[in-house]
Parts: sequence; C-alpha cells; structure tokens
Amino acid sequence: MKKNISINLCGRLYQMDEDAYELLSQYTDALRNYFMKQEGGKEIADDIEERIAELLDDLKAEGIVAITIEQVQDIIMQIGQVEEITSEEKAEESNKGDEGCEPAEKAKKPAEKKKFYCDSQNKMLAGVLAGCAQYFGGSANGWRWGYVIVSVLWWFYNGGGVSFMIPFAKWNSLFSSLSFIFTLLALPIFLLPVIPYVLTAIIAPSTKTAEDVLRMKGKEVNPQNLAEEVTEGTLKKNGNTKSIWDIMAGIITLGFSFVLSIAFIFILCVFVAFLVASDVVADEFMGLYYIELVPLIKGDIIMCGMMLIANVGILLYCCLHATVSSLGKNTHSMSNRQRLIWVLLWVATFVGFVGCTVYTCEKYAKHYETYRTEKNKERDAYIREHTHDGFVFSDVDWEFFQKEGWTLETADHCERYTYSGEYMTGDASVRYLDEHDEYTPVVYTAHKKVLAEPGVYRLSAAVRASNTGKFIYIMDSDSIVEDNGSGLQVEDVIRINEIPVCYNQGGNIWKEVTEGNEDPVVKELVNRLSTRVRNKIRAANRGQGFGWSYIYIDNFTVNKPTWLTFGVTTDESITGAPATTGWFSATDFVLEKISK
Repeated sequence: MKKNISINLCGRLYQMDEDAYELLSQYTDALRNYFMKQEGGKEIADDIEERIAELLDDLKAEGIVAITIEQVQDIIMQIGQVEEITSEEKAEESNKGDEGCEPAEKAKKPAEKKKFYCDSQNKMLAGVLAGCAQYFGGSANGWRWGYVIVSVLWWFYNGGGVSFMIPFAKWNSLFSSLSFIFTLLALPIFLLPVIPYVLTAIIAPSTKTAEDVLRMKGKEVNPQNLAEEVTEGTLKKNGNTKSIWDIMAGIITLGFSFVLSIAFIFILCVFVAFLVASDVVADEFMGLYYIELVPLIKGDIIMCGMMLIANVGILLYCCLHATVSSLGKNTHSMSNRQRLIWVLLWVATFVGFVGCTVYTCEKYAKHYETYRTEKNKERDAYIREHTHDGFVFSDVDWEFFQKEGWTLETADHCERYTYSGEYMTGDASVRYLDEHDEYTPVVYTAHKKVLAEPGVYRLSAAVRASNTGKFIYIMDSDSIVEDNGSGLQVEDVIRINEIPVCYNQGGNIWKEVTEGNEDPVVKELVNRLSTRVRNKIRAANRGQGFGWSYIYIDNFTVNKPTWLTFGVTTDESITGAPATTGWFSATDFVLEKISK
C-alpha cells in the first residue's frame, strides 16, 4: 500500500503516490538548478512547471485520480526535449547576426570533462572507490578488491613494528605515556592505506544532485540528460532510502560511538576527580613517584585533559552524526566544509594534546630530577643519623630496641623491625618485634643476652605468624664439651620452636580465655594474666582474637653460670629451615628458672 500526497503546482492541486512525488520533485529541482544559471532561466523553469501542470491536467481529465510514477516518467520524457526548443532559439539569434554569410556548420561542443565525485549511490562506506571506478574506469568491485589486497600486503609487511610497540604503551606512570605517544605517532605508518581513503572522503564532494552524477560520468548537463538520469533512478535524495551498506555503516559507527562514549565519560570523570583531588588521582591513575610535584604541573595536566576531552568529544560527535545520517530517515550527512572543519579541529586538538603531554612530561622530569637529588641528600643524611650497629632504624624502632634491651643481628629484606596496633589485648599502643615482606623471603634475627645461673630454664613468648619458617630460639654459646680425648671445643647448644600459623585471628591465648586449652603450660601462662587482661583478649578484634599464641622451650639445662642468648629468628643457619615470605610478631619473652 502506497501513500498518496497532495501537491500544489502552479496553483493547482494534484494527488500522486509517494514514489511519483519523489521522482517529480527531483526532476523539477534538477531543471530549476540547471536553468537558474542562465539568463532568463527563472522564466524558462516557470514555463516548464506550467507545462507539467498542463500534462497533469490532461491526466485528471482522463479520470485518473492519483498520478503514478510511470505517468510521471512519461511526462519527464516529454519535457526533456525542451533542449531542442532552447537550441533552436539560440540558432535563430545566431543566424540573424550572420546575414549574408553561408550557414556555418553547427559547432560541436567539446566533450564534458569528468569530475571526481564520491559515488553516493554505489557506495559501501563513503563511495570513494566507486567514484574512482567512474573517473578512471573499471568496476567498483575491482577497485574494492584491489584496495583490500594492497592494504593487507602493506599491513603484513609494515604493521609489525607498530604492533610490537603497542604493548609498551602502558599508563602506569606519566613517563610511560611517552611510549603511548610515540605509538600514536607511528600509527600513520600502519594506517597509510587508510589515510588517502579518509582524506578523499573528506575533501572530495559527493553526488547529491543529477548534475553531479552527469559531471561524474562526463556527460553534458542538459535537460534531456537530466531527464534520463532522473528517470533511470540513478539519483536518490540523500537520506530518503537506506541501502544495506548504509545500515552496516550505521551499525559500525554505532559501535564506535558506544566505545567512545565510555571513553569520554571515563576521561571526563577522571578529569573532574583530578580537579577535586589531584593527589589521589595522580597516585592512582598516573603513578607519579612524588605527589609533592603535582602542584607544579597541575595546570599543564589540566590543559592536557581539556585537549583530550575535546579530541575524544569531536570523534564521538562525528560518529554519532554518522550513525544518525546512516540509520535515520530524512537525515543528511555532513557537507565537505563541515567535514573539513571537524578534521582540522580534531587534528588541532590531537596535536595540542601530544604537545601538552610532551611538555608536561619534560617539565615533570626536570622537577623530578631536582626533587630526587634533594630527596637523596635527605635520605643519605637520615641514614647517617639513624644507623646503629650497621642497621638503619626508625626513631620508634630504635627507641623500642634500646628500651627492651634487644639487639638486631640480621635484617635482610625487612620492611620494618617492630610494629603496633594488633596486640593480643587490642591495645594499639603496645609495640612488639615484627617483620613483613609478602614477596621476598626475610632473614631476621633479634636477640637478648642474659647471664644464667645453673638450673633448668623455660623460655616462653607470645607470638603469631602468617607463614612457616619463623622460630623462637635459645642458645648456650659457653658450653664446653670433650671431643673423644682429642681436646676441648666450643659447641653452640641451640633449642628452637616454630611459631604456629594463625594469621591475625584466634590463637591459643584467645582460645584459652574463651573455651580452654589442653596444654598445661599455656594454661599456666594465661592464668598469670589478670582478669582484666583476659577480658580484653576475649573481646579483641571483635571477639575473634588477633592470632597470638604462647609457645615455649622447656627444660633447657644450664650446668654452670653462662650467658644465654634467646630471641626470634628466620635465619636458616640457626633454624635449619629456609626463610620464607610473610610476617611474624613476637613479644612478652620470659626466661624463667623452673628447677635447680
């Protein structure tokens, strides 16, 4: 079922179907454009419309209610012969001016020179290759296959370098963004086959009128050719009908629009977040080593962000416009002037973004070197001031070691020597021995020395750990034994006990105060604590405990006055077990004599 349309032509109303109206409208527009360029062309165009109205009146007189496209085609073919009338008038005027002369041969008009257009009627994307087929000759499909083959060969032989660079374009720091910029600059090499196509699609005009189609084909623009072009159906108004290629192009640009929308929103959110909390964003997204330098380059980063937002925004707008013009009804694509303006704006924002980024990186690098030099001097001064017994202590660590009488013997890959905040009672102010490294095995030994009288001793401590390989130990380095009558030698007498792995929940101390424990020594040690302390242990960490356990080394015999060394260690030379990653905590060491 076709839709009928009422039109007003020369003050008279006519009914015709939609296709007939489209065809007649295209033809009258084409003729009017043609004659308006000539002197007196308006009168000629009005006369032609009057003649069309007369022919339509004849059809109405025959009882035809709605004019069809076939009837409009007949009218067009009749009106198309108007060129003969205009040419006859011109010939008569010429003959009047040449009285007394022999009639000259009718001058032959030179062949119309072809003009390059993007063929919008046979396009797959922009109609560039179809236009090449019209201008240079050959079939449109042949040009398309040739373009695909050349592009694939180019990418195969020249695309490897760019594809190799892309993995190095990481955004984990401002410096590494330079590699991303270099990759962007190298992309034109990779996209060289695409660039001429895109530039031609932007610069070259597209066929929008019947005159454009005739010029593209190298035909003379005259009423008869215009009539033939229109009636053959080669011209369709831009946006009125959508081919499968228009739909495919619309789907592709819709996908690009979706991706660009996400990118645009993300960049805009990061930009706004940077304006509000520049330190956090610089640390989280840019990975800057020294956040203190951000105020020095904040303005430059904002300029980079504005350029990037504008750049992505232009791409998003153009993709959305292309989607609407490809899928929407009665929508028009951009004119060449609009395309050129948007391309120039995009190039300007891209160059601005790259330039601002390079400048910002160089400025940051300059400040970074100066700042790092100052920091290194401060660090060296700090190390000299805080080095004790060959180890660099923080003020709080050194104060703890001095106050508690501990000596640090080994400390390799240690992030810290002490810690606070998760003591068994929940008291965050209590400090204890502690080491931590999740990635590298830590070698840590801290000890005390006590002069012990002869007797039997027990060493106990409150400990916890996240991994195996952590021990408490006790050592008698003054014991002298006889070696098969061959003399005397010093032998270290070492006893060790491994710290149980409870992480930071539970532990036998918490278990004893909540539900009891079968180990009599642990029960004894816990019972020594006051009721107030036991209640705190029970409630610590929301009633889950912090993973502390009592472990001990029992029945260590001393036969004569000697110096006993005890403490905590992960050293394989003492424990016989390899060092591991993770952490441990140890405190409340008690060396007590349990019998003579």
